[in-house]
Amino acid sequence: GRARRAGPQVGRDRLERARALQGAFRARRVTGQRVLVVDDVRTTGATLAEAARALYEAGAQSVLVRTLAQTPDA
Repeated sequence: GRARRAGPQVGRDRLERARALQGAFRARRVTGQRVLVVDDVRTTGATLAEAARALYEAGAQSVLVRTLAQTPDA
């Protein structure tokens, strides 16, 4: 789940998005589990990277990421 709101990401570049999302997610203990993260649109990948970081921190064995679409600059 979200630990805090990161605000709108529209108009932010890759570095700004990554900074804004640091610490934005938390996960319950998932020790040894394989986790699938699904997102609607991948722009820079910052949201998915931060979600994966939180899951690994919570003990995930692996994190698989899938998106339904991605922007041209992804």
